[in-house]
Amino acid sequence: MKRHTLRVMALGAALLSAGAAPGQGQPKSGAAPTVSLPAPAQKEQKLARVATLDGIDANRDFQANVQLLQAQRQAAVELNAQMEKETDATKKADLKKQLDELMTKLNENNDRMAKAYGFSLTRNYTMVIEKAHIYTFVTDEEAATIEKAEREQAEKAKKDTAKKKK
Repeated sequence: MKRHTLRVMALGAALLSAGAAPGQGQPKSGAAPTVSLPAPAQKEQKLARVATLDGIDANRDFQANVQLLQAQRQAAVELNAQMEKETDATKKADLKKQLDELMTKLNENNDRMAKAYGFSLTRNYTMVIEKAHIYTFVTDEEAATIEKAEREQAEKAKKDTAKKKK
């Protein structure tokens, strides 16, 4: 089996929840009933920071890149489903060619995301916002007052730090 086929299968499996596939969990006629075993206990997991996004533009780029990967993954799953259902050999070959091209792009983009952010479609992530800035429009006078207060606060913090070092 080719690498992209395995990835499409893994993506499809990730998108299907247990029992969501038609006929899944139902014994075939004449077949013995199946026994469902409890799932093995999952190991406790911890969050590990894989990337830090510095600034609005970096966050915007990351979000756009994640959305692109998700869209490409969904398109691959849909193309694979179409290809599996297709009976016409010519159309099936065309769909396979499209899927191969899409999987090449998806794998390249996934590799870029792994290098840039430590991000991969094969894992789940949680984004934690540690710092946020809130902005509002102000007049020039208000801006000058705010900037003066910020400078004074920074100078005071600098003096306090210098005192602690002595």
